[in-house]
Formats: sequence, C-alpha cells, structure tokens
Amino acid sequence: MRVSWMKCFGLAAVVIGSAGLVACAGPGGSIGSATSPIADSGAPSVSGARPPAQTVALFSTSDKVPSPDGWSAWQFHISKRATRYQLVSLGQERVVEAIADGSVSGLKFRLDADPRSRPIFEWRWRVDATLDGADVGERSADDSPVRLVLAFAGDINTLPIEEQMFFERVKLLGGHDLPYATLMYVWDNRRVAESLVVNPHTTRIRKIVVESGAQGVRQWRSYRRDIVADFERVYGAPPGRLIGVAVVTDSDNTRQKIRAWYGDIRMLERNP
Repeated sequence: MRVSWMKCFGLAAVVIGSAGLVACAGPGGSIGSATSPIADSGAPSVSGARPPAQTVALFSTSDKVPSPDGWSAWQFHISKRATRYQLVSLGQERVVEAIADGSVSGLKFRLDADPRSRPIFEWRWRVDATLDGADVGERSADDSPVRLVLAFAGDINTLPIEEQMFFERVKLLGGHDLPYATLMYVWDNRRVAESLVVNPHTTRIRKIVVESGAQGVRQWRSYRRDIVADFERVYGAPPGRLIGVAVVTDSDNTRQKIRAWYGDIRMLERNP
C-alpha cells in the first residue's frame, strides 16, 4: 500500500499552527501548491533515491542536514517561511539547531520498519524559551518549539466512512495519501505532561504532551518512550509499520522567534 506523508495548509488547520499534517495541495487559508511526501512505504523506489531505512540516521554522525541520503527538508507550503535547520557542535556533541522566525518546516526521515522490533525511542531536545500564547490544542495557536512526529501505515479502508471521506478529500486536493495514523510528541505551554490532543478534523492525528510550561527551558531534556505502548494507548489498537519520522520547530501562528536543538533519535529494542 502506497503511503505518503506531508503537512499542508488549508483544509483547516489540521496539525501544526494553521496547518495540518495532511497531504493537500496548498502538514494545524486556502489550499495552495503541493508539499513533499515524507514516506512512500511500499512504493517502488525512484532510481538513485534512498530506499526507506529500518532505523533513523543519527544527527551526530551525519555530514549535513538536509541531505539527499539522510534527513531531508520538509517544506510545508511555498507561502510559508521555512524554519532553518543546521548541524552545529554544542560541547562535544553534534546536534541539529532549529531557528524559527514566524516560520514552519521540518526535517523528515523515510522508514519502513516494524515498530515492535525497536519500540523504544530515545531522544533529547533543548529550547531556549517557550512561545507565548502557543497551545497545541488550539487551531490558531498551534505552535511548538519542538516536536517529534511519527507516521504509521495501515488499511485506510477499515476506518469509519467519515474518516475515509476526509482522506479522499485530502488526496483529491493534494494528490497524496495521508498516513493511516500519526503520533506526535510535543512541548506545550499549558497542557500537562501526558495530555492527549486529538486533531479536530481527523482522529488519525494525535499528540502527546511530553513537556509543559517553562520548566526545563535552557536545559537538555531527555525522553524514553515505548512508541508501541503509546500508540496502543492513544489509538486503542496495535500500530502498523513505521513509515516516517520528523522533527518540527514552528512559530508561524504566534509569529515569534524561537531557537531549539535536537540530539540523536535512537530506535532501541526493549530490555529483556
């Protein structure tokens, strides 16, 4: 089953800021031009293109970001200013620096992996401030200094008819399929840690708040999550194949400047 993943503007603010993590022609306004897919799991690979990987490439060993053979740029809309990402050295570690200035974009990595084989995700990030007025549960204020986004494959035909119709509308407008399910880890200003936020337009996009408020600002914050357990908790069913991972720093709704850093994202086996 061919699955593409992208964020778009229009068709309501489905995910980030006034944008949504949906494929439309124009990843929560009117609909504009197409954005690029994050994953094409199951589709034939384009000659010379990197096939989907089994695990995420480490920032600390990457030569540059974005790059054609690793993390690639994820532009959400041509009318939106893009967040700037670059590899920098902080102390002894090589990390990705993200600078958003009323902007929104991300870095994406294509996968085709069974999440049960490496269900533990470990990552670190750091922000130098929070975004005043931002709220990942409010369409007009859905900004976050850091996000980790996961896309999963599945059989869309098993979804309720209203969800299928939404997916069809998105595909008609943008020419790409939504992933069967999206799980996002976010830093929010107001909502307490472990809060669940469901997208207002589709239940197939859900966010877990892992950091809340200003506590922890200007510090490296480390996380260890069982993505299979989290998926089952928020969706009530086991996940399909993991087809994409992305990081996103955005401030296009609140129109502020924010700086953040991402350390390595590791996919690990469960301890026996």
